[in-house]
Amino acid sequence: MTARDRRALIVGGLIVAAAVFALRLVPSALQTAMAAHGTLRERAMLLARTRDEMASLPRLRDSAAVLSQALVALAPQVLSGSSAAGAGADLSGRMNLAVSRAPAKLERMDALPDSIGDGRLGRVRVHAALETDVRGLVTLLRSIDAGDEVLRLEELRVEAPDPGMIARGPEILKVEVTVSGWYIKPREMANGKRET
Repeated sequence: MTARDRRALIVGGLIVAAAVFALRLVPSALQTAMAAHGTLRERAMLLARTRDEMASLPRLRDSAAVLSQALVALAPQVLSGSSAAGAGADLSGRMNLAVSRAPAKLERMDALPDSIGDGRLGRVRVHAALETDVRGLVTLLRSIDAGDEVLRLEELRVEAPDPGMIARGPEILKVEVTVSGWYIKPREMANGKRET
């Protein structure tokens, strides 16, 4: 091989190496640099947003205190239980207590389906049939209306016996009452699970 051939091979190899460098490595390096620049810009924006949120932390603490006080005030007005079944059991128990405080005889109590809700609030309803006299009915209504903030009277039906019948003792009334109450549903987490 002559010197001229050797020089041609060296120049050709340098041209091929330069072409590979220019066509393969430079674009890859540019893409990496642009991706790094985009990541840096996103992190700078995140840092700025974090600083803004940290600056508003005292306002958030004040809001949290107000929210906590509102939740404490709301607590006596909601049923315990985080599901319709648990809240329905609590509502039935409260209704049983109201019936037992009024001299009344509970004949049956049925849970009613209810799909009303607002956000994390859900409603449950119970229908009760009972027998009592006028005093017992007044006591029951007072206990539902004023005694327990959770119970909400929705429907009341009173049926008196035939007035032509002669009966000794207090008049027995057939009463049907529907009450409802609200409960707080658990918060849905991002992965589809519920808060415990």
